Amino acid sequence: MFIRVLHIKFPNELAKKSVIALSRSVTKEQFSNGLLIRLHADTSANSCMIILLWKNRSSFDVARRNFGEKFIAEVKEMGGIITISEGNAEVDKAKEIDFSNFNEF
Repeated sequence: MFIRVLHIKFPNELAKKSVIALSRSVTKEQFSNGLLIRLHADTSANSCMIILLWKNRSSFDVARRNFGEKFIAEVKEMGGIITISEGNAEVDKAKEIDFSNFNEF
């Protein structure tokens, strides 16, 4: 698996809400292209973290070329400052996990 973590700082709340909506709409399409999980966390009033877990690096590379670079450009255009971390990932989950509270696309 492959993970990408975006930490984004915004100039204002409107920019933050716009980027969150954009992220959600863009990643919806990627669930059929190797995206396994998208996590969003509000880390402060003017920042958030988006975590994307991909089936493998090659699936991510295709998505990055098709939509990721444009997404990053749009965030910067809105005044967002982005820090990106990524790499191979290992995932463990509890056997008892209840997915009923998760959104599904």
